[in-house]
Amino acid sequence: MRDTYARPEVLVDVAWLAARVGDPRVRIVDARMPFDRALYEAGHIPGAVFVNVFEDVWPVAEIMPSAAFAAAMARFGIGNDTTVVVYDTDGGTWAARLWWALRLHGHEDVRMLSGGLRQWIHGGQPLADEPPEVAAAEFRVNVEPRWLASTHEVRAAIDDPEVALVDALPWPYHAGDVVAYGRPGHIPNALNLPAPDTVDVLSLEVLSPQALSRMIARLGLDPRRRTIVYCGGGYYAAHIVFILYLMGFDDVALYDASLIAWASDPNNPLETVP
Repeated sequence: MRDTYARPEVLVDVAWLAARVGDPRVRIVDARMPFDRALYEAGHIPGAVFVNVFEDVWPVAEIMPSAAFAAAMARFGIGNDTTVVVYDTDGGTWAARLWWALRLHGHEDVRMLSGGLRQWIHGGQPLADEPPEVAAAEFRVNVEPRWLASTHEVRAAIDDPEVALVDALPWPYHAGDVVAYGRPGHIPNALNLPAPDTVDVLSLEVLSPQALSRMIARLGLDPRRRTIVYCGGGYYAAHIVFILYLMGFDDVALYDASLIAWASDPNNPLETVP
């Protein structure tokens, strides 16, 4: 069992971020639920830009082309030397999608605010109600394919003991009790690690390394193995990719389109829990 996170630098707290508000080398990104822009305008961390993860980065279920992603990041003032801090209001389950997309495109210095806006407010920090003026930057893409898994790779992983499949949806979806993507159930041999279970229900902070270690050990996940994570559309799964990377997994990938793509093809198997 781990007593510390393997990569603590990717998870920051309120004190760390408060000391860097206004630093031109740091871009704070409010990546809360896309429909909550009005709430962003009512109050956000000073200096934070609002990224609509549906329209600005993922207009469809899968990540937009790299050139378009680079243009979007440049528009938000994110360059290759920028330290990016993402946050949301849901424990990171939205913000992690942007964290993952930046890693996919070769941007390593991206971190998440544990507890997001809730902890910022709880810590007595101020809010802003005006968006910041942001100068465009230059963002050069250097795609790292290991962060992304294809449908073909997922099919092959079902019977590959050297690859672990992880379903980041809540148990009722995994079991097949809830049908949200046309067909019930999960990809065969997938283990269930629900994204909401990895954050404290009250504080929305990421759970302790000890608690996360217990979850990971219970499932038998091995940080030395290739691990592919999916959900419905790639949001909860991106959060689990972040959690596993935080805990020391070196080869963890997101199946981007997830069940939106998988379940739409009747040739792709799904199984339920009796």
